[in-house]
Amino acid sequence: MSKKQCSAFKKNGEKCNAFANKNGFCYMHDATKGKERAIARRSGGLATRKPHFANESTLPSEIRSIGGVLIVLDYTLKEIVGLDNSIQRGRLLVSIAHGYIEALKVGEMEQRLEAVEMALSLRKENHK
Repeated sequence: MSKKQCSAFKKNGEKCNAFANKNGFCYMHDATKGKERAIARRSGGLATRKPHFANESTLPSEIRSIGGVLIVLDYTLKEIVGLDNSIQRGRLLVSIAHGYIEALKVGEMEQRLEAVEMALSLRKENHK
């Protein structure tokens, strides 16, 4: 028993090769299935969305310090860890790790500079 072919024509003028339903049209060309197709498209689009893994409210409105940078890196890391494993995800994780290293280096340098400035100011006061 052979299946009946869709009686619609594609935009390029070729005959549709899909199997027909009772109306003589395939699912995509059946005029009675328009609402059903729209719901399916919407459901498919919603199914491909990824959930958020981090709380967006933790992000600072302005980033003006190393602490702010670290908060953004923390947020981004939480978002990325929950995604599917891929080359892009791996590259991003390495990039985030590099961002942490650089932020920590700068933060440590700031602390050292602050300590030197404090020692110099105390030294000045003692020599007066």
